[in-house]
Parts: sequence; C-alpha cells; structure tokens
Amino acid sequence: MTAVDNALLAGAGAGRSDGAVAANGRSVSDLFMTLLVAQIRNQDPLSPMESKDFVNQFASMSQVETMQTLSSLTSSSAALQESMLVVNLGAQVGSDIMVAAAGVSLGADPVQGAFVLDAPAAEVAVLLTGADGSTRRIELGAHDAGTVQFSIDPRKLGLPAGRYALRIEAGTGEAPRAELQGRLLGVRLDAQGQVVLDVAGVGEVGTGDISRFLGRSGGTRTPSQQGA
Repeated sequence: MTAVDNALLAGAGAGRSDGAVAANGRSVSDLFMTLLVAQIRNQDPLSPMESKDFVNQFASMSQVETMQTLSSLTSSSAALQESMLVVNLGAQVGSDIMVAAAGVSLGADPVQGAFVLDAPAAEVAVLLTGADGSTRRIELGAHDAGTVQFSIDPRKLGLPAGRYALRIEAGTGEAPRAELQGRLLGVRLDAQGQVVLDVAGVGEVGTGDISRFLGRSGGTRTPSQQGA
C-alpha cells in the first residue's frame, strides 16, 4: 500500500469501539471513500491501480469495521454481566461466606476457617505472621485426608488486633489453601470493572475466591453447619 493507505488505515484502527467510528468521528466507510479519492488523485497515470486492489482494500476496511463492532458488543456484554453479578451478590450482603484467603484481619472475635488435606498428615499447623515479622504457630495435631477445621481466637492466643499473613503447614509437604468464614459487608466494581467483595475479617476479595455461601445466621456458624 501507499503512504496514503497506511495513514488512513491507522486512523481506522485508532477508532472508538462504539459503532466502529474513527477518532475523528468518521465511519470506516467514510475513510474508505477518502482513501479511494486520494489514491485516484495520487496514482501514477502510467501505472494506474487495478480494480482488484480497490476490492482488497475495501475488504480490509470491512474487516476493521467488523472487529470494532464485535469488540463493542463484547465489552457491552461483559459490562452487563458484571453489573448483574453486583446486583445478585448485593442481595447476599449480610450473609456468611467462605473465601480463600492468604491473610486475616483479627479483632476481638474468633475467626473460623477450614482447609482440605489431600493425604493424611502427622503434623498440621496454622501459621500467622504479623506486620513485625513474628510468626505464631497454632498446632492442630495429626489429621486424616479431608476437610480440617480450625479457629483463630485472638484473646486465647494473646494476639493483638491487626493484619496477619495466613499459611497452612502440613508434614506431607503440601500447602493447603486456607478458607475463612466471614460476613459479606459489601459489593462494588473497581476501576477496571471487576467485582470486589468486602468480607469481614478477610478484606477485599474477588468473586473467584468464594467457595461457599453459608446463609444468614444470628450467631457464629462453622463450615460443617452450613447444611443445618
């Protein structure tokens, strides 16, 4: 293509996604007509362009317009799905949920949690590391494969309020993923349009971190009581 072709195609690629309109407000079809006129005016009279070249350029322009339209539809659909998810999760505010967590915010109340062992382990422990770098180890003893529940009671453990890194240690060498129980306090969309949940005792997490909804209850509910 000529320099005129490249400049106009670049303008088409820089267009907005809504309605396949270029940044200067013109549609891809308008750009093609401008390209056609410019090429006719600037072509070599001794070697004019063939009709098939115009057809190929029009096909390229049509592809750009189609991709822009598809991009617009995809973005709109994704935004709608995220908005619907916020509405649906908003109805769950006040419910207890289980979420995967690598940290916990401790206050005065105990925090319930659980994890799954793939194989029996002779020594299992929950490790909490504070902001000062000190680690507190909660021994859970030996456990068979399956779900293991634990409780973090700041008062009994003498742990001051604050944020702690959370890790599960098993003698088998595996590092099980810890899940904590917390109350869903709120739901929002972040600057990137992603759904963010505010969970008591855990902080902000994504929807992919939710493992279970435990429902609303007046008191503390352990993971094993979710079906009660």
